[in-house]
Amino acid sequence: MEKNETAPVSAKVLFYLKIARIMKLTTALLLFACLQVSAHGWSQERITLKMNASEIKKVLLAIEKKSDYRFLFTEDAVKGKPRVSIDVVQATVTEILDKILASTGLGYKILGTNLIVLKEGGPAVIVAEQEIRVSGKVTSATGEPLAGVSVQVKGTRTGTTTDANGNFSLTVPDDAVLVFSSIGYESSEVAVAGKTTLAVSLTVSEKIQDAVVVIGYGSQRRLDVTGSVAQIKGDELSKQSSPNAISALQGKVAGVQINNSGAPGASPEIRIRGLGTVYGNPNPLYVVDGVWFSDISFLNPADIENLSILKDASAQSIYGIRAANGVVLVTTKKGRTNQPASVNYTGYVGWQRVTNQVKMANANEYAILVNEKDGASTLNPADFSNGTDWYGQMLRNAMITNHQVSIAGGGEKNTYNFSLGYLNQEGIVETNKYTRYTARLQNDFQVMKSLKMGYTVTAAASNSDDIPGSIFRQMFAAYPVLPVYYADGSYGDPGDYPLGDGAKFNPQVTIDFFDQESKNYRLTGNFFADLKFARKFTFRTSIGGEFGQSEVRGYTPVYAATLNQRNTVSELRMSRAETRNWILENTLTYDTKINDHGIRVLLGQAAQRYQSYGFSASALNVPNNSEGDRYLKLGT
Repeated sequence: MEKNETAPVSAKVLFYLKIARIMKLTTALLLFACLQVSAHGWSQERITLKMNASEIKKVLLAIEKKSDYRFLFTEDAVKGKPRVSIDVVQATVTEILDKILASTGLGYKILGTNLIVLKEGGPAVIVAEQEIRVSGKVTSATGEPLAGVSVQVKGTRTGTTTDANGNFSLTVPDDAVLVFSSIGYESSEVAVAGKTTLAVSLTVSEKIQDAVVVIGYGSQRRLDVTGSVAQIKGDELSKQSSPNAISALQGKVAGVQINNSGAPGASPEIRIRGLGTVYGNPNPLYVVDGVWFSDISFLNPADIENLSILKDASAQSIYGIRAANGVVLVTTKKGRTNQPASVNYTGYVGWQRVTNQVKMANANEYAILVNEKDGASTLNPADFSNGTDWYGQMLRNAMITNHQVSIAGGGEKNTYNFSLGYLNQEGIVETNKYTRYTARLQNDFQVMKSLKMGYTVTAAASNSDDIPGSIFRQMFAAYPVLPVYYADGSYGDPGDYPLGDGAKFNPQVTIDFFDQESKNYRLTGNFFADLKFARKFTFRTSIGGEFGQSEVRGYTPVYAATLNQRNTVSELRMSRAETRNWILENTLTYDTKINDHGIRVLLGQAAQRYQSYGFSASALNVPNNSEGDRYLKLGT
């Protein structure tokens, strides 16, 4: 008979098995506890808070300062709610919210990223929602990217705007609703619904479709415009603290690139849909009140009523080859009929400074680098500390101030607008300065029911204290071990340092002995007459032009500042240029409507003449007793 026997188990083995079971149970409990902490950890942060009869908004701000939570709410949601009092010690945020919101009718939602959203009505809800990064592009109904469109999370203050290419990027809750809005377009609401990429198209507002858009030789309803035309109101331009109207366009019009040099009084570079001309002048054609110009730096932005940019061939074609690089149409401000005289002032004062400045090595670091490059002890680093920061020496915070005052009005059959402007802009480089004065007069007269006449005259004068074009390179290349001045007051001489011939200059010397002044004067104007006859015909004639004069005078005295920076013979240089431009245009327009259809026919003739004159001269040994002695005939 077989006998089944069970192997004996020692007490020691039983003890180990018991320990193993306990460890398994402990591990399971710890894992469960961790999961609970992960799920409910956001409400376990405890704070101490005591506030009496305080506004709900102030209590929420106090919670933000004492915890890692952020609140999203609208001003209307908390406005008018009763004041609350709270006195708690080591309480959770949810406990505090439950107390202060109990009698306010407000509920809240806690998101998984420590974001708490307040809402009208409803109970408190804790939802582990996630924030996501949403990006996309906003275009018009025709597919053109829209710049400056406001993108905002509905019901919050979180938002951004689209860039020049219509692109945007924003971090939002995954169930957020984005509101897209822009002047002249219908607002649109788009639910995110977890998507990370959105493509949004905005339609032109019905109120705007009947608005008038200035085009070549006339105007049309925006609804009737088939070409690519962008229009900016003058009020939008004057909001920018910019001395040039074109500079103020930066980032406002899709397909238009604006590059500013930053130099006082300099005209910005504008490119409409890329480069249109490889050879010659790549700038667009400017048409100001019917007169053609190559730039509009003489205009005060506050004098502009609206500005239209013709961007495609169909819109530009009426101007022919001159429109190869685009056309910018400028309409200046006019008075209004039957309006009493109104005085308007626009002005600002500000400062300009360098941003993203290049970080340069100081004198001690430079000496070490020179020795490493040469493989020898060319300089003793111990002899130098910080040395000369040439950017800090030559650059400054530059002040800019601009003022414009105008008076406008009109009677039953006439309108007028008169304005004066003053601009004073310092350059970021010492001694650089630009000043501009502008004056403008406009009058329109309704001579008879069918005849209207008017004129516009603009005058501008500017003066600039110039700087040498090489000064920025010199600031970059000058030795930091070179002092601006020696102890005896003489200029620091780079020839005293065995550092080669790459930077044998002291930038301070370059600035101190550079003396150049530029003056510009410009007078522009145009006269027009509109005659309506046979009910559907309009004949318009206009003549306009400009007279401009620019003068540059430079003087180099006798000096000996350093071994390489010296001059033994004084020199006076002068150059002058004059421009004369006139244009005559005659157009006959036939305009009629047949039921819901409109017919417009334009027949025109234009003639333009542009002349320029210039001369330059120089003289040596011109005395330097005073500026009054600086005449060419006093030299040799």
